[in-house]
Amino acid sequence: MNKNLKVAFATNDGITTFAHLGRAKYFEVIEVKDGKIQSRERREKPDFHSGHHHDHNNHGEKHNKIFSLVEDCDYIIAGGMGYGIYDFLSSRGKQAIVTTEKNIDDVLEKLLSGNLVNHVEKLH
Repeated sequence: MNKNLKVAFATNDGITTFAHLGRAKYFEVIEVKDGKIQSRERREKPDFHSGHHHDHNNHGEKHNKIFSLVEDCDYIIAGGMGYGIYDFLSSRGKQAIVTTEKNIDDVLEKLLSGNLVNHVEKLH
Protein backbone atom coordinates (compact mmCIF):
# COMPACT_ATOMS: atom_id res chain seq x y z
CA MET A 1 0.00 0.00 0.00
CA ASN A 2 1.16 3.50 -0.85
CA LYS A 3 2.17 5.29 2.35
CA ASN A 4 1.45 8.70 0.79
CA LEU A 5 -2.28 9.26 0.53
CA LYS A 6 -5.22 11.39 1.53
CA VAL A 7 -8.35 9.88 3.06
CA ALA A 8 -11.80 11.45 3.59
CA PHE A 9 -13.95 9.95 6.36
CA ALA A 10 -17.68 10.65 6.59
CA THR A 11 -18.19 11.76 10.21
CA ASN A 12 -20.27 13.87 12.55
CA ASP A 13 -17.62 14.24 15.27
CA GLY A 14 -14.20 13.80 13.66
CA ILE A 15 -13.60 10.68 15.77
CA THR A 16 -15.94 8.02 14.39
CA THR A 17 -17.10 7.05 10.93
CA PHE A 18 -20.73 7.91 10.30
CA ALA A 19 -23.23 5.28 9.21
CA HIS A 20 -24.23 7.06 5.99
CA LEU A 21 -22.08 9.20 3.73
CA GLY A 22 -24.99 11.37 2.54
CA ARG A 23 -26.16 12.21 6.07
CA ALA A 24 -22.74 12.96 7.57
CA LYS A 25 -22.03 16.56 8.61
CA TYR A 26 -18.33 16.51 7.71
CA PHE A 27 -15.48 14.86 5.95
CA GLU A 28 -12.48 14.38 8.23
CA VAL A 29 -9.61 14.51 5.74
CA ILE A 30 -6.32 12.99 6.82
CA GLU A 31 -3.14 13.30 4.77
CA VAL A 32 -0.50 10.62 5.27
CA LYS A 33 3.12 10.87 4.11
CA ASP A 34 5.62 8.08 4.61
CA GLY A 35 3.02 6.27 6.72
CA LYS A 36 2.63 9.16 9.21
CA ILE A 37 -0.23 11.64 9.60
CA GLN A 38 0.85 15.02 8.20
CA SER A 39 -2.41 16.92 8.47
CA ARG A 40 -6.01 16.58 9.57
CA GLU A 41 -8.77 18.85 8.30
CA ARG A 42 -12.55 18.92 8.82
CA ARG A 43 -14.61 19.89 5.77
CA GLU A 44 -18.26 20.73 6.25
CA LYS A 45 -20.57 19.05 3.77
CA PRO A 46 -24.23 19.51 2.91
CA ASP A 47 -26.70 17.07 4.43
CA PHE A 48 -28.51 15.78 1.38
CA HIS A 49 -30.86 13.55 3.30
CA SER A 50 -32.29 15.88 5.95
CA GLY A 51 -36.02 15.82 6.47
CA HIS A 52 -38.37 12.95 5.72
CA HIS A 53 -38.59 13.05 1.95
CA HIS A 54 -35.68 11.68 -0.03
CA ASP A 55 -35.37 13.20 -3.50
CA HIS A 56 -33.71 10.83 -5.97
CA ASN A 57 -34.14 13.17 -8.95
CA ASN A 58 -30.99 15.27 -8.67
CA HIS A 59 -28.37 12.83 -7.42
CA GLY A 60 -25.97 13.92 -10.17
CA GLU A 61 -25.77 17.43 -8.73
CA LYS A 62 -25.36 16.05 -5.20
CA HIS A 63 -22.66 13.64 -6.29
CA ASN A 64 -20.76 16.48 -7.98
CA LYS A 65 -20.91 18.55 -4.77
CA ILE A 66 -19.60 15.64 -2.71
CA PHE A 67 -16.86 15.01 -5.27
CA SER A 68 -15.79 18.66 -5.15
CA LEU A 69 -15.11 18.24 -1.41
CA VAL A 70 -12.99 15.10 -1.80
CA GLU A 71 -11.46 15.36 -5.27
CA ASP A 72 -7.98 15.68 -3.73
CA CYS A 73 -8.49 12.45 -1.73
CA ASP A 74 -7.55 8.90 -2.70
CA TYR A 75 -10.07 7.16 -0.44
CA ILE A 76 -13.58 8.05 0.77
CA ILE A 77 -14.70 5.97 3.74
CA ALA A 78 -18.08 5.74 5.46
CA GLY A 79 -20.16 3.27 7.45
CA GLY A 80 -22.58 3.09 4.55
CA MET A 81 -23.44 4.69 1.22
CA GLY A 82 -25.63 4.19 -1.79
CA TYR A 83 -24.66 2.37 -4.96
CA GLY A 84 -24.95 5.63 -6.89
CA ILE A 85 -22.30 7.61 -5.02
CA TYR A 86 -20.09 4.50 -4.72
CA ASP A 87 -20.11 4.04 -8.51
CA PHE A 88 -19.76 7.79 -9.11
CA LEU A 89 -16.64 8.06 -6.94
CA SER A 90 -15.15 4.89 -8.42
CA SER A 91 -15.70 6.16 -11.96
CA ARG A 92 -13.63 9.22 -11.04
CA GLY A 93 -10.67 7.24 -9.76
CA LYS A 94 -11.54 7.31 -6.06
CA GLN A 95 -11.57 4.25 -3.83
CA ALA A 96 -14.87 4.28 -1.92
CA ILE A 97 -14.90 2.00 1.12
CA VAL A 98 -17.75 0.95 3.39
CA THR A 99 -16.48 -0.05 6.82
CA THR A 100 -17.97 -1.58 9.95
CA GLU A 101 -15.13 -0.07 12.00
CA LYS A 102 -16.11 3.00 14.03
CA ASN A 103 -12.92 4.74 15.17
CA ILE A 104 -11.32 6.79 12.37
CA ASP A 105 -7.78 6.26 13.67
CA ASP A 106 -8.32 2.47 13.77
CA VAL A 107 -9.77 2.52 10.24
CA LEU A 108 -6.77 4.50 8.99
CA GLU A 109 -4.35 2.07 10.63
CA LYS A 110 -6.12 -0.89 8.98
CA LEU A 111 -6.14 0.88 5.63
CA LEU A 112 -2.40 1.58 5.81
CA SER A 113 -1.64 -2.02 6.81
CA GLY A 114 -3.80 -3.39 3.99
CA ASN A 115 -6.25 -5.00 6.42
CA LEU A 116 -9.34 -2.82 5.91
CA VAL A 117 -12.28 -4.81 4.57
CA ASN A 118 -14.59 -3.06 2.09
CA HIS A 119 -18.10 -4.19 3.06
CA VAL A 120 -19.76 -3.68 -0.32
CA GLU A 121 -22.67 -5.83 0.93
CA LYS A 122 -23.69 -2.76 2.99
CA LEU A 123 -24.24 -0.63 -0.14
CA HIS A 124 -27.87 0.29 -0.67
